[in-house]
Amino acid sequence: MLDEKLKMLGNTLLYYSCNIQEGDKVLIEATKNCGDLVKYLINKCYAAKAIPFVILKETDIKRELILGGNQEQFELMAKSQNILMNEMDAYIEITEYDNFCELHDIPIEKRQLFQKYFIQSVYKDKNINRWVTVGYPTKSMAQRFGMSTDSFEKFYFSVVNQDYKELSKKMQALKEYMDKARIVQIIAPKTNLTFDIGGMTSFVCDGKINLPDGEVFIAPNKYTASGIITFNVDSLYQGYNFSNISLTFKNGKVVKAESSQQQRELNKILQTDNDSSYIGEFALGTNPRIEKTIKNIVYDEKILGSFHIALGQAHSESDNGNRSAIHWDIVSRMNSQYGGGKILFDDELIMLDGEFIPKSLKPLNKALVLKK
Repeated sequence: MLDEKLKMLGNTLLYYSCNIQEGDKVLIEATKNCGDLVKYLINKCYAAKAIPFVILKETDIKRELILGGNQEQFELMAKSQNILMNEMDAYIEITEYDNFCELHDIPIEKRQLFQKYFIQSVYKDKNINRWVTVGYPTKSMAQRFGMSTDSFEKFYFSVVNQDYKELSKKMQALKEYMDKARIVQIIAPKTNLTFDIGGMTSFVCDGKINLPDGEVFIAPNKYTASGIITFNVDSLYQGYNFSNISLTFKNGKVVKAESSQQQRELNKILQTDNDSSYIGEFALGTNPRIEKTIKNIVYDEKILGSFHIALGQAHSESDNGNRSAIHWDIVSRMNSQYGGGKILFDDELIMLDGEFIPKSLKPLNKALVLKK
């Protein structure tokens, strides 16, 4: 029998995140280890008179395909999957990893080829308006959190099954601040970065794109970033672990990039294409239930008191025209134990040492959000 907490997650994915309706065609993409949840989703789709489709994928199989693959093959793979994808009304992706570094030993040139001709075509440019991605709880993920499997599962379900409607209400005030602002300044240890968001529209992430969720993002005007930023959270991207990433911007573009490890790979990623060195997204995390960073971006970028900047592709919901095969979210935490710092909108203090300062934003702070 399926655990009640897993059923609750399934219902959230179908009825809240994707708002499934009669006649909807729903694509569910997952691994075989998520079989119980997938079967529940299938049966609930049929009960709602929706039509489920399923693609099962495995990371170790994906690794072998990429290692020996070429552009023509990846383009054909994308063409084939897009035939199905373009017929869908909703899309649910369930990710699950036994080994987060499974793709680590694939040459970066091969990964970039796969990213450009398959991932970009199928996932970045998809025309489905209702879609959501969720990570499935595994022992590997529990290990990365430094928790027992039982403790992690309790934490996991408290995060994915929280009241996102209530969190969404609290994030509206932050959206209003972002939409009215023009100049953003981030000041922290080894960081003094400014950029212009005037005229751009922010977007509230409240469980309808990712689970867990909790952020408000906006795209800076493409050529406006200036200064230096040093990130204090490790980033696992394209199979590589990057630490202490420091980026210097001029006229919106990264003109200098440093990392305490994987310097060669950092440079190659930034050279992926013409827009991979420009910012496609700036966001503030708002989820009070996530406290640890685990180098899993779906979790790390949602932490209350954090911000992240994405290099490369801009989201359609807040589009500054940046087009790239990459979308690399890199996180930094503003809490005092990470060195502290402040974020200003048009010289008004918005965040200090990880806490929102304006009265209308204070309900987002942890003590108030979690107050019974």
